[in-house]
Amino acid sequence: MKKILSLVLAMLLIAVMFAGCSGQTAREYKVLDETLADEQYGIGFRKADCSLRDEVQRILCEMKADGTLASISNTWFGADVTTVPDTFVPTATEDDGSLTKVKEAGKFILGLDDSFPPMGYNKDGEIIGFDIDLAKEVCKRMGVELVLQPIVWAQNVSELNAGNIDCIWNGMTINETRAEAMNLSESYMANRQVVVALKSSPISTLADLAGKTAVLQAGSTAVDALAGNAAVKDSLAEAVEVENNVLAMYELANGTGDVVIMDEIVARYYIEHLTELEDAAKN
Repeated sequence: MKKILSLVLAMLLIAVMFAGCSGQTAREYKVLDETLADEQYGIGFRKADCSLRDEVQRILCEMKADGTLASISNTWFGADVTTVPDTFVPTATEDDGSLTKVKEAGKFILGLDDSFPPMGYNKDGEIIGFDIDLAKEVCKRMGVELVLQPIVWAQNVSELNAGNIDCIWNGMTINETRAEAMNLSESYMANRQVVVALKSSPISTLADLAGKTAVLQAGSTAVDALAGNAAVKDSLAEAVEVENNVLAMYELANGTGDVVIMDEIVARYYIEHLTELEDAAKN
């Protein structure tokens, strides 16, 4: 059901994105120059799962050293934009059993929001993305199967602690709250929280958001970024939280929201792939 819903939402988004007043003119978008917050992406594990966290971190450092990390990044972004450290520093002093458990099970369950391109998203019934390609290579080197488990993003910590997933790996921002709740990896990519508007909109600065409606994903750090900027938050007429960024962009394209606050990486992907999406929609 989750996969079907994601496909339906994606189809709705594409339909609205490319429907202009005449039914032929495509929507165009812009990212405001001013940002709400600078961030770093990390991978989240259960607090006690030190050996599993360390093994994934060790392999990422290994992938950086042998060029695999840069190769995957170039495929998705045209450059190596990763921030994985050169040196692996373990956190575990003894085996806590978490890595052994995953290896004995023969599978590594990755929790994600499957509507978060280009990190992890559903395309033609298959979940693909930059994070997915990284995880596939990590699992290959661990000798286990990668299992992708879509979750409601606002419930990510609960899913992790309930044992339904082994990690949260899907463009997840490192912050103090998550550091307290999870055992986080080192940063593997930088990101920013930005404001997206229709290109035809007069909105060009954060000050222009006064009296406007902003749409953002519930449980995301877009919510934290907005909360951290009281001047912007207080100036808004309304801040509407939706389940994912696909719905957020749908609200913007449909005119029920004036802007979307979201990850820059995701925003740039939508904008830079409009032609590709339009061709896919026509076919």
